[in-house]
Amino acid sequence: MSIKPGRERRVKAFHPWIYKKEILSFSRKPKPGELCIIRDYKGAFLAKGYINPESYIAIRILTFRKEEEIDLNFFVKRIEEAFNYRKKLLQSTSATTGFRLIHSEADYLPGLIADYYNGYIVAQFTTLGMEILKPLIVKALVEVVKPAGIYEKSTVPTRELEGLPLVEQTLYGDIPEKVEILENGIKIVVQIIGGQKTGYFLDQRENKLLFAKEFVDEGDKVLDAFCHLGGFGLHAAVIGKAEKVVAVDSSELALSLAEENARINGVLDKFEFIKGDCFKVLKNMQQAGEKFDSIVIDPPAFAKSKTVVEQAKKGYKELFLRGLKMLKPGGKIVVCSCSHHITPPILEEILLSAALDTRTPLRVLYTTYQAKDHPFVLQIPESRYLKCIFARRFEWEVK
Repeated sequence: MSIKPGRERRVKAFHPWIYKKEILSFSRKPKPGELCIIRDYKGAFLAKGYINPESYIAIRILTFRKEEEIDLNFFVKRIEEAFNYRKKLLQSTSATTGFRLIHSEADYLPGLIADYYNGYIVAQFTTLGMEILKPLIVKALVEVVKPAGIYEKSTVPTRELEGLPLVEQTLYGDIPEKVEILENGIKIVVQIIGGQKTGYFLDQRENKLLFAKEFVDEGDKVLDAFCHLGGFGLHAAVIGKAEKVVAVDSSELALSLAEENARINGVLDKFEFIKGDCFKVLKNMQQAGEKFDSIVIDPPAFAKSKTVVEQAKKGYKELFLRGLKMLKPGGKIVVCSCSHHITPPILEEILLSAALDTRTPLRVLYTTYQAKDHPFVLQIPESRYLKCIFARRFEWEVK
């Protein structure tokens, strides 16, 4: 197939997507999900990928090399490159046994997510093209990584946009319901079958360690809002030596796992778990006069499309307002957004607005992103989805 004049510049700049509106012509009617060769309007080779002519992103590129065949050997090489990068990234520590193995476009395997949990792989095939290539990918994963098992958890909404059903199934080996991993030396029990996403949010690993080391002091009282399996709170209790952690989440399953994780790390006595809507819980806590030395607010993505950004900003601001009102003078706060529509400047704007409304003098120490095993692609701003602002309140107060 060929693309319209001028559209080849993006492909030559290694952008992995071609939109439906950019297609000029086909040599024949394509089958959804099949492999294709992309050429410019003059017929010159540009790339190889797979096509779904009914999708807004019609083509996702796998290689820019004319001589490279999309076969088992291709996936073995791609997965080896991704696996070796992660091993090198984590080679200085044996204290982490859970990481993002394949990060879709960032590993030039668009439509594939694979997380490694201490010998097991949980994979998501998010596009029709990768669904068709699944047998080759599973073989390549087994050959390169040699896992005890591979579990598919293709439950993301993008599959429905591609005309695919949501699927959970074992692809290889035997899969336990739960598996224990290490994250920065902390034991984490992950629910593979029945858990959220692939089981755990691995993208915050480096931010949790930074939080524990620099934003928690021995004896602190910490609030972990939207705690999921307790990651930030556990780091605060185990590494930061916090005296008390209040962990809030709406999921009963997540809280039960967070409690189990606190128990196996020997810090259960430091935790208070609260099940409920974080908006309501934080409001009630703030109105009751609760105060904290350190707070982390890590909500789910409120803005899943551009049309709801303004509404999402109101939600983030309400949470940040509650947090700032409960922050002691000299206290530390981390606010996060995992929506790519909430850009770093927008997140800063929301935090500034909340700080001004609460008369809270803040200084920002860090703005961080997802962990390095979740790299982002410069050509795709959306791939830098997670951002966190680490701020500290001044000791003095203004009435």
